[in-house]
Amino acid sequence: MESEGSKEEPERMETAEDQSESDESSDEDDELQQQITELRSEVDKNPYYYDGHVKLIKVLKQCGELKQLREARKVMSELFPLTEEIWTDWLQDEIPLISCDEERVMVTKLFDKAVQDYLSIPLWLEYVQFSIGEMAKEGGIDHIRSTFERAITAGGLHMTKGASLWEAYREFENAILSGLQPSIGSIPSPEQQSQIEDQINRISTLFKRQLAVPLMDMEDTYEEYQQWVSDDIDVQTQKAYEKAVAKLKVLKPYEEALLAADIPRLAEYQSYIDFELTQSDPSRIQCLFERAIQENCLVPDLWVQYTKYLDMDLKIPSLALEVYERGVRNCPWCVELWTGYLRALERAERPQETIKECLNKALSMGFTQASDYLQLYTAYCDYLRRKIKWEEGNMQNVEEFRNECEKAIDYLYTAFGNDGDPLCTLQQYWARIEAKQCKNMAKARELWNQIMTAGFGNQAQMWMEYFNLERAHGDNKHCRKLLQQAVNSVNDWPETMCETYINFEREEGTLSQYDIAVTKCAAQLNRVKERRAKAAEKKAFEDTKKDRMEKKPGKRTEHKPQKPRGGQKQQEQQQSFQPIPTVLDKKDPKKPIGQKTTEKATPSLPSKEPTPNVFKTPPPPGYKPRQTDVEEPPSKRMKTSEKTESQICQDVTEHGANERTVFLSNLAYSVEEDKIKGIFSECGEIVDVRLIKNFKGLSKGYGYIEFTTTRSAENALKKDRLSVEGRPVFVSPCMDKDHKTKQFKFSSSMEKNKLFVKGLPFSVTEEALRTIFGQHGKLKEIRLVTYRSGAPKGLAYVEYENEADAGHAVLKTDGLQIEDHTISVAISNPPQRKVPVKERETSSFIASLGGGKKETTERGKARTQLSMVPRALQSRGAPSKPAAAGNKSDTSARAPSDNPSEQKLSNSDFRKMLLKN
Repeated sequence: MESEGSKEEPERMETAEDQSESDESSDEDDELQQQITELRSEVDKNPYYYDGHVKLIKVLKQCGELKQLREARKVMSELFPLTEEIWTDWLQDEIPLISCDEERVMVTKLFDKAVQDYLSIPLWLEYVQFSIGEMAKEGGIDHIRSTFERAITAGGLHMTKGASLWEAYREFENAILSGLQPSIGSIPSPEQQSQIEDQINRISTLFKRQLAVPLMDMEDTYEEYQQWVSDDIDVQTQKAYEKAVAKLKVLKPYEEALLAADIPRLAEYQSYIDFELTQSDPSRIQCLFERAIQENCLVPDLWVQYTKYLDMDLKIPSLALEVYERGVRNCPWCVELWTGYLRALERAERPQETIKECLNKALSMGFTQASDYLQLYTAYCDYLRRKIKWEEGNMQNVEEFRNECEKAIDYLYTAFGNDGDPLCTLQQYWARIEAKQCKNMAKARELWNQIMTAGFGNQAQMWMEYFNLERAHGDNKHCRKLLQQAVNSVNDWPETMCETYINFEREEGTLSQYDIAVTKCAAQLNRVKERRAKAAEKKAFEDTKKDRMEKKPGKRTEHKPQKPRGGQKQQEQQQSFQPIPTVLDKKDPKKPIGQKTTEKATPSLPSKEPTPNVFKTPPPPGYKPRQTDVEEPPSKRMKTSEKTESQICQDVTEHGANERTVFLSNLAYSVEEDKIKGIFSECGEIVDVRLIKNFKGLSKGYGYIEFTTTRSAENALKKDRLSVEGRPVFVSPCMDKDHKTKQFKFSSSMEKNKLFVKGLPFSVTEEALRTIFGQHGKLKEIRLVTYRSGAPKGLAYVEYENEADAGHAVLKTDGLQIEDHTISVAISNPPQRKVPVKERETSSFIASLGGGKKETTERGKARTQLSMVPRALQSRGAPSKPAAAGNKSDTSARAPSDNPSEQKLSNSDFRKMLLKN
């Protein structure tokens, strides 16, 4: 009994272990099934969820669900191009399961699809290896050779991996040659001998073809060929080899750059492509594009460049269509690829159903911008227009063109409103076709009336387009009516419309019609002039108000002025602390020192001699002295800062560092020296950063940066007007005052490649302007105009690479709506200054004529008042009180007299004195 029990117990234990393993396996299967269900649900909701497809295939392979795995891979391959790894995994799963010819044909189709997605040398090697399995069939050798030729065409020029295809091809041909050799001791028949010679020639041809291609390690192939022929290589093959070696030396640096860089290596590939395009070798260019796309398949610009080369240079429609098909599968969001695809289908003379299907597929991609849909519809309308045989009078497809235009206009307006086609380009296009080709001016006028009522009635550009169309294909009656409406409606360039109206009547109308045009235009221009004057006054008032708000002192309590207490003595102490005393310059007696100017000036370096207190540098804007500041002794002030401004400037002069030093101004008072050093360190090595500070150690808003080299200082000057803490920093050369020349940084004459934009909202950014104006040409620079405080003025300058793009941008953007502002765009042409420079400089310091800021010596009495005493009385009247120092000519008959005995004169008294003379 014991022995029987001992035998049964292990059996029970084994059964329990098997049950446990079965339960664990069942739990894993349930978990995998749950993952499959969840992933399949995600993929069904969003078919373009790439990662979901990859995860689903991975889980199905773990479960061993072969049928579902095939279906999942098939669905993914229809939606996306598959990578080399996914294709290799799929093919390795399918090849062992082949049991009949039908399954072999299916795998062959998979290989054909796999090598079309991307250029992959390993996949081509797998393909030719799979094809060799059909060698025993009838025509099998020819099929294998055809597959090898396709592989050589696709990747034989690959400099680093192409040699493996050539070697595999030669090994296959050598194997055939070995099978043709007769057994030892036997003599081949003439037929066998002919086959052997043909095979030897075939292998020799392969060697020659490979040696003519620049490939890595081609010297080994050359040595192998020498051993194989056992004779001298022919001259033609030798020359081809030497030419390939020379080509290899030229291309090797580009290949080495690729090897040294990390994937995706887009910049290295782009440089390589640019060079190959100059060599004009289509096969090499195509191979290089394929290599670049394999690693940068999601870069639409690369696809666009590739397809443009195929369309414009190679001009093989079938090849271009294949690349377009792959391109839109990789980058379905790129509208340039879709529009190019439509035109490529038209070049290949594909049926209209195919082109329409391509359009519908593109429209279903879910573009986010209205301009993308506008491009697609415009491209298809262009196709329909070209399809109409205008010369033959065949108008069958005109109605289709009209319906498609109307459908596109309605769709854009329904989906995007006025932003769908902001300039009504489709309606203008349609109107031109109706007027020119269909001779239907009634329909063209109807379309243009719709455009004008859509918000363009105040734009001269639109009226000019309408007028040009009417004058070319309409009649004078409608032209006259149109121009009269335009003159009364246009508010951006009314002068243009008035001039056009008058010239039209001068050329086409009667004298009375011409007089009517002149009268109407004069009245309208007068109204426009009045409106502009009122607008200018309002803007000037707002600008003045804004400037005053910016110049208003800050809320810093330490700078808050205290109300003076005490009598005349205390007021005189405050006046002695004036930051800009009126003292005449020794070199120019007419110019008072400290006179404010409207232009930005760079302070010069002072001399080594100590500067008197009377020439003290002004404090920052908004600073007002306190009573305690005046009474502080100079010795104590020197202790609050390490160096004074005079000492700092003196150090620069002594070391002769003017050329290596730049002057910074308009700095925020909170900016520290370390931050300035961090910003300008990229310009070059910095010796020292010296901020000018007051006696309390606070920044005055300007300073100096000294570099080790002059080139570094020149690099720093390029950062002029760089925004630091919200303020544009002025970077100027550090030079002596006597040798300083003031130059405006920007041109003051007409620049036809630069646009002046005004009316911008203050919230607009440079990136937003780059997006708006970059659609019309290649931009060079965008500059937002700001106040010295960094606050925007609502103005900007947009500079293009060429004048044509700038002119096109003016027409497209003038009157554009940005937020709630309507911008004005014009070619940059600053108005010439009417007052000569010398007169402006003279007027800045002739205070006796009332110009400039009036400074006072006593409360309520201005030193720059104009003398109102007649000259006849100045010579014999009672002697007046001497004027204050620095302005001896200031007298006033109506000013309060300090002498109580002096008698005041009335107007009648003045009249009597003058009559006596």
